[in-house]
Amino acid sequence: MSEEIEGAAERFARTVERLREELRAVAAAVAPGREPRSEERTDDRYSVSGRTGKRFAMSLLLSDVPYGTAAPVAADALRAAGWRTEPGEGFGGHPFVKATRPAGERELFEASVGAAGTTLRISGMTPVVWIQARWVRPPRAATQETLTPGHRLCGTCEGWGSCPTCEGLGFLDSRQCPECGLGMDCPDCRGTGQEAVPGSPSVR
Repeated sequence: MSEEIEGAAERFARTVERLREELRAVAAAVAPGREPRSEERTDDRYSVSGRTGKRFAMSLLLSDVPYGTAAPVAADALRAAGWRTEPGEGFGGHPFVKATRPAGERELFEASVGAAGTTLRISGMTPVVWIQARWVRPPRAATQETLTPGHRLCGTCEGWGSCPTCEGLGFLDSRQCPECGLGMDCPDCRGTGQEAVPGSPSVR
């Protein structure tokens, strides 16, 4: 279980809108009067301590805009908005413009301008904004006092009911928990926190 960090959702919304506005300003400088095609996505992020956050990414695509003439204009527009730019080289030796902009003490907005064939791609992503505070393991599902007759505490989770590896978060280091596979419950007792005592007359 976790609690939302105060003001985090609003901060994320502002961060997303800021990136949208600045990338669209770059597209407008490169191709005035053109409406680019937009691709957007929001990804969840998880910290080692169990915090959960979000990161927003988007791309603006402009067809039939030559990279050679558009790149310097895009770089100038980014620098004018406070971005730091530098040349880069992508897969196959294709050039692109890389840009970063501080968003906090250790956080950065990231952007790039490159080409896919005859289509110019202006892309960017926000820093991770942490939405939920540190994960706290849910309360025990069973105790000695609440056991069903003929049962004992689960030997795997010791009555917690949640996965003993990820403590019910479903993730470890931003990856799916190898034990419960996002199930979050203890894989042996299925979340009940207890198991039947073999041979007990109370268990049918």
